[in-house]
This record gives sequence, C-alpha cells and structure tokens, in this order.
Amino acid sequence: MLTIQRIGFASPDFMAPIDLNKHLDNAEKLQSVEKAATFVAIRMKQCYDLQQSDPSNWWANQLCNVDNTRAHREYTGREILHQIDGQIDGWVASVGTGGTLLGVAQALKDKYPDLKVVGVVPTDDPRIEWVRSRAVHTALEGFGGPKLRFLIEDILDSNVMDSEMTVENADARTMADRLCREEGLFCGMSSGANVCAAIEMAKTLEKGSKIVTVVVDRRDRYFAEYPNEHYVV
Repeated sequence: MLTIQRIGFASPDFMAPIDLNKHLDNAEKLQSVEKAATFVAIRMKQCYDLQQSDPSNWWANQLCNVDNTRAHREYTGREILHQIDGQIDGWVASVGTGGTLLGVAQALKDKYPDLKVVGVVPTDDPRIEWVRSRAVHTALEGFGGPKLRFLIEDILDSNVMDSEMTVENADARTMADRLCREEGLFCGMSSGANVCAAIEMAKTLEKGSKIVTVVVDRRDRYFAEYPNEHYVV
C-alpha cells in the first residue's frame, strides 16, 4: 500500500540533514532578491531530494505545479462567478505561488475580457523579481536542482496582470487588525494586503465598479511573529 507524504518546502518537519544546510549561512550574506531566491532554492532542492529518495514521498511544489492554477481556474474562479451578481471589474490577489492570481484571472477574464487584474507584492517578499531575474533558477542549477518553470513565469508571459501593487507590511498588518476587529475575520497579513490593494484599486475605477479579492490566511499563523499583540474578534 502506497502512503503519500505531503511535503512543503518551508516546513521544518521535513528538513533533511543534507549538505545544502551549509549554504543557508552563506545566503544570509546576499542582497535582497538573491538572498530570497537562494533560500527558496535550497528548500526546493531539499524537497526534491526527499521525493527522489523515497517513492512514498510526494512534493506538492505549489510554486510550479500547474494543477495549482487549474484548481483556482476551475473551482475558485467559477465559485466567484456564481456568487457575484453581474459584471466584475477588478480582480486583486497577492502573487504568492501564482496559482490563485492566475487561475482566477483566467476564469474571470474568460467572461469579462476587460477585467483589470492587480498582483499584490509585499515589500519583504520580492518573489516576482527573483523569478523575473531568474535568480531562483540560477540558484537551483547551482545546487544541482531540477529545471523548473514557476507559475509566476506563466503570469509574466501571459501579461495577465495590468499592474503590480506593493503593499507596506505595516499597512497590511493594520488592515488585518481592522478586518479582525470590525468584520470578525481572523485573517492574517496576506489578507490585509489584498484588501488594502483592493481599496486602492477602487480609487482608480468608476463609482459602482465591482472588485473581488480573497481572504487567504489565518491570523494564528502569525502568533510567533507577533507574540505580544492583543487580538480582538
């Protein structure tokens, strides 16, 4: 009987004691984009090695898995179209792995070709740049990793985004606090960033326009980062 073990590249539970660990200290010395790309490449190489070493391991690899995009195109996008009455003018989502942003955009644009799409980029997560500059590919190749195509490359090549919007961490955090306090949504910083960007997008469209975004994370994921905060629901 085959047992499937799901592996996430950032999960410490699946860290293998392999030589790549020595590169983590060296990555700290790099600059912003190269530093982020190198950390991601190391984790991805470790997951790849774990998968190759045991056929019962399965690596979801959400950054590159086209089923990520397909799931959001065929399910999340359709659900949005079913729930929203009438024209949808804007779609706003954090870039993340790329799957939600791209998949939903494809579904919505199929019905509303003039839909405007904004990709949200946190100030501390330059993942578009580490893919656009191919810094993550260079790092993967340097560590002997597989040649991969990232979903963000699909976003960039398809020109599905009308614009990229950078959201400051403090603004995302403040909005997450408001959503928690005023709406009873116990969401995190990614959700706060999405809502911030949706509000900014609304300022550029005509009155009465409909903009869709998603609340994608839970606030408890951030307890370790902000242990002394008081949360009000």
